[in-house]
Parts: sequence; structure tokens; C-alpha cells
Amino acid sequence: MYEILPYSPELDQRFDHFVESESVNGTFLQTRRFLNYHPAGRFNDASFALQKSGTIVAYFPGVVKDGSFVSHAGSTFGGPIISKSYYTGARLFEILQEADQYLTANFKHVTFKITPPLFAVESPDLLEYVLEHLGYTRHTELSSQTTLSKGVDPFENCNRNQRRLWNYAQKFIDALPESEKWEYRAIESDEDIRTFHKFLVISKEKHNTKPVHSAEELIDLKKRIPQNLRFRGLFFKGRYVCGMMQFIFDRTHVLHDQYISPDESFSEFHHTTPMNLFALREAAEEGFEHFSWGISTENGGNFLNEDLLHYKESFGATACVNARYEK
Repeated sequence: MYEILPYSPELDQRFDHFVESESVNGTFLQTRRFLNYHPAGRFNDASFALQKSGTIVAYFPGVVKDGSFVSHAGSTFGGPIISKSYYTGARLFEILQEADQYLTANFKHVTFKITPPLFAVESPDLLEYVLEHLGYTRHTELSSQTTLSKGVDPFENCNRNQRRLWNYAQKFIDALPESEKWEYRAIESDEDIRTFHKFLVISKEKHNTKPVHSAEELIDLKKRIPQNLRFRGLFFKGRYVCGMMQFIFDRTHVLHDQYISPDESFSEFHHTTPMNLFALREAAEEGFEHFSWGISTENGGNFLNEDLLHYKESFGATACVNARYEK
């Protein structure tokens, strides 16, 4: 009844059209346009689709890691990605049972990183129920988002401390000549993206981590998905102060803060506070409905970074969950 359609490069456009136009929970993060930016050889791709009578009904982007299927190691979210017309109880059971038989016969372990509700066109409740019914175990990571409304200043949702830091920074800037005011603008040049990445590396080193992407990968990625990725920066007297890499999820009107990269030599006016507020205000005026801050958990969700969560909450963020399913 259903046919397994293994991934091959000539299917790129067909898979991407399904993800972005025919599914209930596909985002650009599951397109081949995004996934293929990874250097050849980094992953052993095991993606596949299910089709019926020549029509794709579900897509499972994934890679093989130590004999396990991971959907997808090169993206924040993976699969399953389900067709709009097949997102019903009976049909979804059929699809996932078919996929589960294929996966369990070929891999020793399966991990799905499903699209969270914030980024899906329809609720993932049905998908999550069916996965649990098929014996998959649910694991969660805690993320955060701020709800936005055009015409409503996000500053009103900030707590007392962030308001104080903003006022302090603004007072510092207001005392300067007009030619020395700070500037919030788009980061466009390759040189500025490399500067952004340099300070990102320094920031990550303080937490004993490294950026997932190299500077050249970020430059390449911006060219691949210009409608879904942008950089914003705060500059003072022409010098880089702080930057943010943002993902645009236009189907669900969400702007996601992927990376923030401060130059700590400018910490005297608490640069991350104005950087975040400029980004929130811009997103609200552009009509985005949610600003996503990303996760505050580590080790697969087993450890909560309470300071990081509190920081996001200080800008009016509320909790939401990213779920993965394993079997």
C-alpha cells in the first residue's frame, strides 16, 4: 500500500516542496536546501519518504549514527513530517506503523526530534499520541518564547531589572554626540559575519562549548536560505558591539534567536539588553507573533540552567517544550 522512497539528490526539490507546502509540521530546517549545507561526509544520510500511488504522504529526514536512526542530527527539528491530507487518526496510524516497521527492521534505535507546536501549522498532539501508542518514549527540553503584538512595545513585558539596564544604557548613549550614537542594523557583509562568529566563539568558550557552525558555514547558509536567515547587529562608533543570528519561520510567524554574540569589552552598558530589546521591537513591528529564545536545558533536557531561563523570563518569555521520541 505504501512505498518506501529512499532519499537521493534528484529528489531534493520534490522533498522540499512537500515539507514547505504540503505538510502540517514542516519547516525550512527539514528541507534539503538547509540540510545539504553540511559538508559532504559529515553525516551518513538515511532520509526516506513514504508515498502512496506516487504521492508523498510523510517524510523522515534522518542520519545513521552508530546503527541508530536520528531524525535529524543536522537540524534542530527532524521528523516525521506529515501530509496535510493524511493528518487524521486512521491515516496517521497507518503511516507511522509502516515507517516503524521499516525503521525497527533496519536500525537498532530510533530518535525523532519532532517539530514543536510553536513552529507547526497544526498541533502535534495527534502525532505525539500515535508515537506513544507505537511504543516510543517521550523526552522533553524546556524552551522559551515571548508573545508579540504589533503596536505593543515588548519593553512593557520586561521585568524591573531589564528596564533598569535599558534605561542605564540609554542614558549612557543619550549623553553622547549624535555622531556617536549606537546603531541597530542588518549584518550583510561576509566580513561582519566573520566578526560575529569570532565573538560567538569567545562567548561559547566561557561555557566550555563551541558553535555548531563555522564562520564559512554561516556565510554559505545565509546564501542558501536568505528568506529564512538573517543577522542583526548593534554598533557603537562604527564598532561591532553585539550581534544576533535569527531564523525566520514565516508559516507560523515566529522569529527565533539562534545565536547571540557579544563583544564583552562593551559590557559597561549591558549590551545584550539593548540587543534583545531592539530585536523584540523589530520583530513585533514586522508582524511576528512569537519570539523564540531556544532551550535552557542541557544534556538532552536532564539539566535545567535556571539562570538562563530566568534571564529569558526577564524579557517576558514563557515556557514551552521541545519533545523528542525514542524507541
